[in-house]
Amino acid sequence: MSNFTFYYDESQHSRLLNLKTVTADEFYDGFVVAIVGWDVKREQDLAARYSAFENKYLSPSAKELKSTVLKKSHFKYGFKSLSQINARLISDFLDMFDEGTYVYCAFSSKAEWLIDKLFSQYQNNFWFNADSLKYSLAKLLVQYRPIEVVESLYRSPDDFLIPLRDFLRKRIELDKTNPELKHTEIDQCQLLLDVIYFVEPLENYEWEYRSSLSGFALYLSEHNEVDNYRLVIDREENTRIAADQLGFSGVCQADSTECFGIRMADMLVGIIAKLMKAIRDEQTYQSQEDELKKQQFDKEWFNLNDERLVLYKKLRRVLVQYDQCWYKFYASGYSDDLVVLIALLNYLNGFENAAQLHEAGKNNAEYFNGLCCESLSEHFRVMDVDPMGTGHSSEPSNLFRPRLRITDQPRNYDVLKVMFAEDGAPMALIAENGHEVAYLLPVDLAKWAEDVLLCAACSDAFFPAKVAFQYYEGRFRAEFIL
Repeated sequence: MSNFTFYYDESQHSRLLNLKTVTADEFYDGFVVAIVGWDVKREQDLAARYSAFENKYLSPSAKELKSTVLKKSHFKYGFKSLSQINARLISDFLDMFDEGTYVYCAFSSKAEWLIDKLFSQYQNNFWFNADSLKYSLAKLLVQYRPIEVVESLYRSPDDFLIPLRDFLRKRIELDKTNPELKHTEIDQCQLLLDVIYFVEPLENYEWEYRSSLSGFALYLSEHNEVDNYRLVIDREENTRIAADQLGFSGVCQADSTECFGIRMADMLVGIIAKLMKAIRDEQTYQSQEDELKKQQFDKEWFNLNDERLVLYKKLRRVLVQYDQCWYKFYASGYSDDLVVLIALLNYLNGFENAAQLHEAGKNNAEYFNGLCCESLSEHFRVMDVDPMGTGHSSEPSNLFRPRLRITDQPRNYDVLKVMFAEDGAPMALIAENGHEVAYLLPVDLAKWAEDVLLCAACSDAFFPAKVAFQYYEGRFRAEFIL
């Protein structure tokens, strides 16, 4: 049996969402969580290595090295804006991670969370996608920051629809001056005007902690090798309560000054959150004139030397390359900043060195914008069809069921049997390491499972069989290997 320890920390935590909170200069719409973990056999070695790293950068008066040493202003153009010492700090920190380090990240939009509460009576059905509607509204509010709508939400929620509908009408009229660029936004605003007529009163504005932990449960469901684990969180009682409610075992709290794992999670989530805040600042309109122009990243984001380009590649290895699985990232519908961050890492990873990047010159912004559009479209499609079949369920019995790990690279499995669970979810019985494990399959593969069962009924020798599973061109696929 393998024992693992995971460490939890968050960034941009707003315990209470009120007018003062959301209008503050440093307010960020995202709530970001990072969890790091490893086999306990590695704990002592990692602790020693992390202590050496901290001692290298810790100031004499500080008790611990926290991500607060990295300021928002240091990330104006991403890693390009870092001082030399901060760049070395992040580089040395990322070198702590390898393929044996587990990393999970979650992102939740505070605006979308409020919208979901306000319009809770709007639910998905065959004719209507409420999630897409709420995504569109959250994006509009974050992008344009209409102060009259925000003030109404907190000062007089009962009258919230009046300034909201007024904002949508004005937005449509302004967008009509550039319909070629803004036609999609015009359609979104018009749809919101057509369908939104009711709002639910808000009983409270206290933040919820279950979503990011639900995602972590799904992440664990893809890691059958994690037999036994302990989840350590910074001293945050609400997070512990949420973890207990979801059915996590071995949850405990610790002081970050005495727990290097929490400090490691804090540094990672701080770096990620500050990059996403810089991305949000880059994409936020600064004037009405900007609102009608095509948004592109400043060329300084791509004006990198080899050292800074390597820094992005290191971060990509940690967040994308190592430990690939579907639930490594878990995000709310409106999570554009996270999607763009991953797109940035993938874009820059395509260049071997800074010289190649500079050859593209001013075209970098255009090329990257195209990749962002593709990435956001894929995110929107996944949000729309829910290919893993989990929806917004937070029932522990559903969250912790083993799921087959499928990535964009083919993974071969020895399949003993295909079947359907009591709730209709497709499943496969897999032989691995001398054991038989029943895994849930993505709903994309339900039709494949039906066809396989039909064929298997005609042939007793159909199984066992070797099958390659892959996420390819926006769909989950399964192919028998002859």
